[in-house]
Amino acid sequence: MTSKTVAQLETTGEEKVEPLRVLVVDDNASVLRFLLSAFTANHCQVTTAATAEQALAVLGDDPFDLVVSDIKMPGLSGLDLLRAIKGKQPGTPVVLITGVPSVNSAVFGLRHGAYDYLPKPFSIAEVNELVQRLRRDRVEGNGNVTYPAGLTAELERRQGGVEVMSGIGELALAGLDPSVFIEKVLEKTIQSLHGDAAVVLIRDQDGQFQTNQMGQPEIVSELVTLLHGHFGDVVMTGGRETFTLTPRAHGFEALAALIPGVADSMGILCMARAARAGAFLPDEKALLLGYAQTTAVALQKIVLRENLEKTLIDTISSFVIALESKDPYLKGHSARVSLYAGELAKVMGLPPSDIVLHGRAGLLHDLGKLVMLDNILRKPRQLTDEEFELIRSHPVVGDKILKPLRFLACEAKAVRHHHERYDGKGYPDGLAGEGIPLIARVVTVADSFDAMTSDRPYRAKRPIEAALEEIHRNASTQFDPAMAKAFVTIPMGRLEQISRHLDLHSAPLPGAPLSVAR
Repeated sequence: MTSKTVAQLETTGEEKVEPLRVLVVDDNASVLRFLLSAFTANHCQVTTAATAEQALAVLGDDPFDLVVSDIKMPGLSGLDLLRAIKGKQPGTPVVLITGVPSVNSAVFGLRHGAYDYLPKPFSIAEVNELVQRLRRDRVEGNGNVTYPAGLTAELERRQGGVEVMSGIGELALAGLDPSVFIEKVLEKTIQSLHGDAAVVLIRDQDGQFQTNQMGQPEIVSELVTLLHGHFGDVVMTGGRETFTLTPRAHGFEALAALIPGVADSMGILCMARAARAGAFLPDEKALLLGYAQTTAVALQKIVLRENLEKTLIDTISSFVIALESKDPYLKGHSARVSLYAGELAKVMGLPPSDIVLHGRAGLLHDLGKLVMLDNILRKPRQLTDEEFELIRSHPVVGDKILKPLRFLACEAKAVRHHHERYDGKGYPDGLAGEGIPLIARVVTVADSFDAMTSDRPYRAKRPIEAALEEIHRNASTQFDPAMAKAFVTIPMGRLEQISRHLDLHSAPLPGAPLSVAR
C-alpha cells in the first residue's frame, strides 16, 4: 500500500479497504474525540471508552482489530488493560499512548506484547501511518495480529485457580488445626495471585478478632489496620464482589473478599500486591472470591468436624454450578447430566450407593472444561485445529484436578473417559467395549443425551424423541448397547422433567438421592 490515506484510496477507487474495528481508551475527552475523528477518517469503526474498566466491559468474544489505550488512567492502567487483552484475546494488537515520563512504561508494554506506542503529542499523520502499517501487517501476516500458538495468561490463571480451590478443599481432609489450615490458604493465595502480602481476619460470635497473616511485614501491618476499619464494608458486599481497601497511590493495591458464615463467625480474606506489579484483573478478583468461599465451606467442616470428604465434593460441585450458571448454553448442563446418570443407574438396578456415585460423576464430568477460555467454549463457528485440541484435552485436565483426591477415584474415571466410544474411536485413550469403566459408559450416554436436547451456540436443541432415536441408532458404536437399551426405558415424563431443569439452586447435592421427585 502507498502512503495515500484510506480516504484518498476510496475517492480514487484504486483499492477497496475493509473497515477495521478499533477500540480507543483514554480518560482525556479531547484526546478521545481527536482519535475518534482520526480513525474514522481512516475507514475504521470506532468504539470509545473513558477507562480500562469500560473497555473490558465492551470486549466480547469477537476481537477488535486494534485497541489503542492511554497508559496512565484512573483505576486500571493501560498496562493492566494490555495484560487482560493478551489473556483473553492474545492475537489482538494493542497500541499504548504515552507521554515522555511514561516511555519506560511503553517499553515495558512492548516487551509484554504491545503492537506499538504513540508518544504524545501525536498528529493525524501518525495515526494514518499506524492504520496503514496495521493493514499491511494483516495482509502480509506480520506483526502481533495472528492467533498465537498457545492460550496463555488467563487460561493458566483459571486452571491454577481451579487447582487452588481443589487444594483448599483437600486441606480440609487433612485434619489440620484451623490456624494451620488458614496459614496454608494464605500461602496458596499469595502464590496463585502473585501477591506480596495476605491476611485472614475472623470475628467470632463475641466480636473478638483473630488474625492470620503472611508476607511483607510493612504491608501486612497496614492491611490489618485497614481491615479493622472496613470490616463492615466488606460484610456489606455479601460475598458477591471484592472490596478495594486502598488506592494504588499507597504503593500497593489491596482487595478483600468475605469469608461468609464460619459457624457463628464471619471472616475476610485479603490480598495485597505492589502497584508496580499491576492492578488485579477481573478474573483475578473472581478467583479471590472463589478462594474465600471455598475457605468458608472448608472451615465450617473443620470447626464442626463434619464429613470432610463431602465438604470437598460440595466445594467442587458448587464451583462447577456457579461457573456454568454464567453461560446460557451451559447453564444446568452438569446438573442435568447428574440426574440423567442417576436415573440410568437406577433403571439398571444398581444399589442406592452406586446411584449416588454415578450422579456425582455426572456432576463432575466436565470439570476440565472450566479452565477453557469462554470464547472457545461458546464459539458458534468451526474451531481451529489448536482450539479443537484444547477442547479435547478437558477429560485429561479434569482427571488431573481430581487425581490427588483418592476418594474420588471412581468419579475421576468418568471424568477422564466420558468421551471414549464403545467402538474404540473415542478419546483420550481409545478404550473400547467393556475396557471403558462402567461409570464412564453411563455418563457418556447421559452427557450425549443432554447435549442433544439442549441449545448450543452452533445449533438448536433436538426433541427428546429424536435424541432417544439417536441413542438407539448409535448403540454398539458410540454407546454401550446395554446402556443405550436401559436409557430408553427411563419414563418419558422424567426425561422431560430433567430436560427443563435450569434452576441450579434446586440441583441435588452430591451425595443426596437423585431419585427424589422434583
